[in-house]
Amino acid sequence: MNVTVKLFATLRDYLPERSDNGVCMLSLSEGETVKDVLRHLRVPEDIKLVLLLNSRHADYETELAEGDVLSVFPPIAGG
Repeated sequence: MNVTVKLFATLRDYLPERSDNGVCMLSLSEGETVKDVLRHLRVPEDIKLVLLLNSRHADYETELAEGDVLSVFPPIAGG
């Protein structure tokens, strides 16, 4: 199945070379989760992340489906 992954800010460093503007398409096996994608991209597990799947909050154990769009943000702080 194909999933679009969007990494923002400093997380863009973890995208494959073939990525365009912070976005890449990944081919995954059925049953793979958000956590599996982050491991595949070698995003360190100790980084706190904001995860959105199809514009809705997600967690690490959320399973992905064909055509999903996973957006991953580093923590955002404001003042």
